[in-house]
Amino acid sequence: MAIIHVRPDDRLHLESIASLFGAASKIVTVTGAGISTNAGIPDFRSKNGVYSLGRRRRLFYSSVLSDPERRPLFYSSITKMRQDAKHVSPTTTHRFILGLRNAGKLVRDYTQNIDCLEEKVSLSTDLQKGPGSRSHHYRVDYKLRLQDNNRGVECVLLHGSLRRLRYSNCLGTYCWDKCDRETETLAGQEPLCPGCAEISDARTAAGKRATAIGTLRPDIVLYDELDPRADLISAIARRDLLLLPDVLLIMGTSLTTHGVKNLVKDFAKAIHKRAGKVVFVNLTEPATSWDGVIDYWVEWDCDAWVQDLTDRQPALCSGSILRVVIDLTGDGEHVEMTASRGHDKGQGSSRDNPVDLTLS
Repeated sequence: MAIIHVRPDDRLHLESIASLFGAASKIVTVTGAGISTNAGIPDFRSKNGVYSLGRRRRLFYSSVLSDPERRPLFYSSITKMRQDAKHVSPTTTHRFILGLRNAGKLVRDYTQNIDCLEEKVSLSTDLQKGPGSRSHHYRVDYKLRLQDNNRGVECVLLHGSLRRLRYSNCLGTYCWDKCDRETETLAGQEPLCPGCAEISDARTAAGKRATAIGTLRPDIVLYDELDPRADLISAIARRDLLLLPDVLLIMGTSLTTHGVKNLVKDFAKAIHKRAGKVVFVNLTEPATSWDGVIDYWVEWDCDAWVQDLTDRQPALCSGSILRVVIDLTGDGEHVEMTASRGHDKGQGSSRDNPVDLTLS
């Protein structure tokens, strides 16, 4: 079946999509760089994207780590990207995804982005939490739960993130903001692995031969590179497929990465078995190979479409604030907590949902 092309003035189809989201109870989202461009972070493939700078495209292939000529530029460029991401606010689209979670409709957000803006709206990105339990997700008609450990990871970082550095030979990660590591990477240098250094120092102190000390790299997944967390991500995706979602929402991605293609096709197949729909929101037209996979292509800026959707379906992101008083001591002493419900239509950061805005 051909993809239905929806433009900003197509009120009939926009209303149909809005009704679809209003009725859905289990929504999976897949996002790319296009949802962060309004925050000031460039995407990759557009006219003004990162790849428009020519040789910069070659910096995102795994071969850069073994190339002594390109490696310094890779480290300095990634560090600058990280510094930019640390000082921007999430977009309306990021807050919309949070609103879906708060409304109890979000199964999971899968993102290709490495900018950590999802964490700024308090979506959990810790894969070690696993898939969690669907029954423990927030709903607007429930009281805020103090214990929500069973919610699991809410946003799966498909390509890693700029939060930390890691040693290439293991999954050990280290804070980027400590020990002048950011200063080193900004200068194109590779920080030494503290784990290796500790082992080598211990051997030397014991009168043994010192061992080699490795270097740290950004904790992101480059092209032609295996994701060291692929097994964890696959297990979570399999769990979500078993939940039989109603809607797959894809926003701000060109769908060219192999792993993301497979993820989208798997979810689309499961959703279509339930007569659900796949909605693709992007300024760039999907390839004809996506016929039969994508049902609607909304040719619109992601934030603008989200605003239109929530105007049509206000319950998706009510923006109300739930204030809860919790007895943490058992002796009548209460602590007042405030949690954000929904989004603030993109106007700055969420003052009622404070989070650490650093990427350390």
